[in-house]
Amino acid sequence: MPIISSDIELLGKSLEKVNLRNNQIGSTIPNSIGNLSLLSSVDVSYNNIRGELPGILFTNATGLEVLRVGHNSLNGTIPDLSLTQLRELNLSFNNFTGNVTNVFIDVPKLGK
Repeated sequence: MPIISSDIELLGKSLEKVNLRNNQIGSTIPNSIGNLSLLSSVDVSYNNIRGELPGILFTNATGLEVLRVGHNSLNGTIPDLSLTQLRELNLSFNNFTGNVTNVFIDVPKLGK
């Protein structure tokens, strides 16, 4: 079963889009993805990714516009999304817990 390597950060600080949709990935999302500070789009939907969403992704990738993690086995709480550029978000069909009312407060473009 394929994994997302923690070496993903070696792809360079100029990487803007990650599309690993529907690849039967069975690992976690490594924290090192947060080192890709120019990311504008991440799509890892329709896999078997487990664990939590790394909060560092939402801290460093401030230009993130698209985040698709639906149809996986992610769990835990959704980190605060202080991403002012985020316009598309898919968290569906996972095992997240907690209250999401404050998560989206600082995301002005979401749903527009």
